[in-house]
Amino acid sequence: MKAIYKIFGVACMACGLWACSDVEYEASASQAVDRVSNLVADYQDGSRQVTLRWDNPSMGGQTGIRIVKDDKDIMDFDEVFNSYFIKKAAVNTDVAYTVKARFGQVFSEGQTVRFNIAYEKQAGASKIAMLVANDYEQSADEQDAVAWFRKNYVETGKGVLVTPATIDELDIEQQVACWVMCDRIGIDKGWKNLPGDLASNATIEALKAFAADGGNLFLTNHATQLTVALGRIDEAYAPGLFGSGEGGPNPDVWGSQPIIGNAEGQIYDHSGHDIYRGMTFTAGLYDRSIYCFEGNGVKGDHNCMWDLNAYGLPANPNVVKAWEDLTSSHVLGTWNHVVDYCCAGIIDFDPTTAFAGRVLAVGLASYEWNIGGDNAYQSQLEKFTSNCLAYVSTPAEQKVVMLVANDYEQSADEKDAAEWFRQTYVAAGKGVLMTPATIDELDIEQSPVCWVMCDRIGIEKGWKNLPGDLASNATIEALKAFAADGGNLLLTNHATQLTVALGRIDEAYAPGLFGSGEGGPNPDVWGSQPIIGNAEGQIYDHSQHDIYWGMDFVSGLYDRSIYCFEGNGVKGDHNCMWDLNAYGLAPNPNVVKAWEDMTNSTVLGTWNHVVDYCCAGIIDFAPTTTFAGRIVAVGLASYEWNIGEPNQYQGQLERFTQNCISYLK
Repeated sequence: MKAIYKIFGVACMACGLWACSDVEYEASASQAVDRVSNLVADYQDGSRQVTLRWDNPSMGGQTGIRIVKDDKDIMDFDEVFNSYFIKKAAVNTDVAYTVKARFGQVFSEGQTVRFNIAYEKQAGASKIAMLVANDYEQSADEQDAVAWFRKNYVETGKGVLVTPATIDELDIEQQVACWVMCDRIGIDKGWKNLPGDLASNATIEALKAFAADGGNLFLTNHATQLTVALGRIDEAYAPGLFGSGEGGPNPDVWGSQPIIGNAEGQIYDHSGHDIYRGMTFTAGLYDRSIYCFEGNGVKGDHNCMWDLNAYGLPANPNVVKAWEDLTSSHVLGTWNHVVDYCCAGIIDFDPTTAFAGRVLAVGLASYEWNIGGDNAYQSQLEKFTSNCLAYVSTPAEQKVVMLVANDYEQSADEKDAAEWFRQTYVAAGKGVLMTPATIDELDIEQSPVCWVMCDRIGIEKGWKNLPGDLASNATIEALKAFAADGGNLLLTNHATQLTVALGRIDEAYAPGLFGSGEGGPNPDVWGSQPIIGNAEGQIYDHSQHDIYWGMDFVSGLYDRSIYCFEGNGVKGDHNCMWDLNAYGLAPNPNVVKAWEDMTNSTVLGTWNHVVDYCCAGIIDFAPTTTFAGRIVAVGLASYEWNIGEPNQYQGQLERFTQNCISYLK
């Protein structure tokens, strides 16, 4: 039987730094009344369930109880009781609870109990919770959002629907994130006015505990006001642009503008952020392209967002940057037509030392689930929502790894790729650069994705010839272990040969189109052809795949449009890809389909000019029962990081790389 701990309280007059006098009402009056006594905290070793017990004053006239957590969170009760149950107490941190007797408007001195529960969180939380008001059916928007969540998350075993009535089901060991949705006509501004017990003590305390344990929150519409209730921002910085009227018919297209600002050198482009992944960036509607959420219909105009000019922030260098620095956040979206810094409609609040969970808040009125009829952009709204849920479900501490050879500086391509990775991921706290010398740092619990890059002049064909210890036993075993645990790999250039070393495909099916020569000047545009095949009924169009999201599909260069990676320059012609005609595959109905069926993969790209089935330059190897990790292998010579001069398509190459990494996350 586990030990039961009884941690005895100490009166506030002896609490020192834990003193509670700053939360009392009338000191002179409180000294005249008796206080609670014999306060203890009972809990079992390893359990988060704690019961506070105490004796109330013997004098008459007591009307209630006040409980204060950590001198900050105050809970008042209009009844007299002598125990309080905490289902999920904070763990691995010093916690103090103070109990006071209430006599009308006068509170006694408090007695305080302190404890620190040593606890190891159980791994494996993967579901997403959706929290809506008890009376969510009073709102057509909330009803429709719930119906979508039920279909896509609850019925597929990926989510659970919670209301304040069932708030005890919110559990960090079961759910990794929680979407709180409230879009209501007629409510007043302020989080305390949220309907259906969303503002109740029990709901707020449950959300606080969830976030304190590192649970991430997606707050939409009027629920963005919970950023104040949960203590992520001060009341002074609450959303000020607020609406809850009935609205009316409106033919305009509404959405989100991800490019913030209009001053040179101060324009923040978030159009490539993961929350917009796979969406259509629509041009021609406003001064800039936008992501669309709703078209013609009955719009509620229910903004619940931030007017950044209303908080007295210095323009340092603008109010968006000042806000981000003040709140440790990133403004990811504003209104369609807004091109300056005036308002923040989508904010990503980073975890902090005081607030462990990430909070993604979407307060744009354009985020609307019911417009009285069919929404021309409903699929975009749903894609945005699933993106946001995926984003907040990814642990903030997880980072992308790039693995390069110990001697990677011997290659201009590897050197340039590593430098881009440093600037884009490492400097932003989102990545780790590794070599075989530091391969022990590769850990699935810290990193879901590892990019292995090798592009080298003069090496021989075959994975065992990879340079700089990339082919060492230690490196291969570490990558095997990573993939076996479900880690995903991006293998580029000569590193595609690791598909054999790791056991994903047999040696007989190793990349056969191989080059490592010095190359030379070439004025052509090179890239990837995502439309595979030329036989009627056997054409596989992957031009809309996530790895190409947001890239320019350029026509007029070859027989089909292509995605461009490099222009005029010195090209190495370092293919390390698959000649599908070389493996003796029966055309069933063609060698691409035969290869995909045999290897459980999808050919996503070939050479610019290739319109038949002869070769595979980009392959997506799906996880299998014996190989848990996904592999995206890019063996096209056109994937080149240094061409001896500025590359006019460098931005496309970088966007493609980011897309591949995000796809694998």
